[in-house]
Parts: sequence; structure tokens; C-alpha cells
Amino acid sequence: MDKTEKPEKNFAKGIVFAAIVISIGYSLAIFLWGVSTNWQQILSNSAVNLGNITYILMSSLGTTLGNALNLSPDAAMTVGVWFARITGLSMFLAYTGAFFTLSYSPLKAIIQGTPKALWPAPMTTLNANGMPATAMWLQCVLVSLFILLVSFGGDTASAFYNKLTLMANVSMTLPYLFLALAFPFFKARQDLERPFVLFKTKASTLVATGVVVLVVTFANVFTIIQPVIEAGDWDSALWMIGGPIFFSLLAMAIYQNYSSRMSADPEWAAE
Repeated sequence: MDKTEKPEKNFAKGIVFAAIVISIGYSLAIFLWGVSTNWQQILSNSAVNLGNITYILMSSLGTTLGNALNLSPDAAMTVGVWFARITGLSMFLAYTGAFFTLSYSPLKAIIQGTPKALWPAPMTTLNANGMPATAMWLQCVLVSLFILLVSFGGDTASAFYNKLTLMANVSMTLPYLFLALAFPFFKARQDLERPFVLFKTKASTLVATGVVVLVVTFANVFTIIQPVIEAGDWDSALWMIGGPIFFSLLAMAIYQNYSSRMSADPEWAAE
């Protein structure tokens, strides 16, 4: 944001434009998948998991489009294959571009934006370029292991990946819910310098907060109960409920460890 030309205007325009494009794109994709996919046939396949479902749905969409255009079965299948390939290529390019930022930015923000006592000493050590190299290598090893397990681990590894994804579904959105709830209180403070302001009135602040809270809450509740309603799948629902509980307990354990270190060595822990 601080590198943007005239951020007080361009940043807001960029956020609004990106939100519109993403909303339309997601809505259109979900609608087209919904009208082109035999869900019982697709999801009953044991080879389908949350990692490859996008390509399978795009292949199904392409095949359905080919059939609607009265193409031969082989030609319709070819259209489906190319839909999946184009999707894979576009996601590869997007992920490659994001990789260089996502590989270090969140981790660096977590490590350098929190007290050193929260983490083991090697993870907070910076290299000559100011990067937490040890933490990044640890992240690389863990991600590589997950990729190898899902790719070559068979049904057990695929099921583990699905469970991990279910645990993260609700957990990843809760921080945004807390941020939205805190936003009106942040706006109410008068002792902060604000070079960039998007919501200039109290009414717009409350409306934006209400919309975000309602949407995120509804999405989380529906995400949890949807497997139970459609298939009586209590297992998935419990994993999604257990995700926030597990990560909350993990965060509490990390914070408790930080408190213990602060008590033992206040000067070092406060760094």
C-alpha cells in the first residue's frame, strides 16, 4: 500500500475493483459448476479430494459444454480435458506469482511482528538479507512433506489432507470476523493518525461491519451444517468445529510458553 501512487485514492479503487472481479468470477464459476456437474457421480469417486476437485469440475464443465454443442463424445471429452489444462495453467501461473510473496511475507510478518519469546530462538534469527531463514526452511520442509504425502500417500494421505482442509475451513475465516467486530471500536479512537480513510461516517462503518459479520457468520454456520443436511456427514461437521478449537488451544499453549519465558527473563522476552 505504501508503494502505491496516491494511495488515498488508488488503493480504495483497487480494493473495490478486485472485490467486484472476484465476486463475479466466483459466482459465475459456482453457478456453471452447479448446472454442469453430476455431484453424486463426481463426489462418489474415491480419487476425488479437495486438492483436485477444481480440475475435475472444470473437466466436467467442458465435457457438458461439448455435449451441449452436439460434439462427438470424443470431442466433448477433449474440450473437458482442455478446460482442465487451461485451469491448471492459469492456477500454476497465479500460484507461481504469489509463491515468491507468500513463501516469506506471512511468515516474516508473524516472526518479526510478535515478541521473540513466542518462538524458539533459531526461528527468530535473521540472515544477512533480513529474512528468518530457519523458519522459512522449516516451512519449506513441511509444505514439501504435505505435497508428497497427498501425491503418493494413497487414500490414507488423501483422507488426512481432506481432514486438515476441513479443520482450516472455518479457522481461516474467524480472524476476519474478529477484525470486523473490532473495526467500529478502532474507528471510534481519535488518538490515531489515519493517512488513508475509506469509511468516513459512522453509518458506513456500521453497515460495512454488519455486512462482513453477517456474511462470514452465515458462511461458517452453513459450511458446518451443510454436510449434515445433505448427507448426514457428522464427521466433516465435527472436524470443522474441531479446527478452531484445536488451533485456539495451540495458540493458547504458545502464549502460555511466552508468559513463562517473560516471567523467567522479562528483558529478553519483551524484545
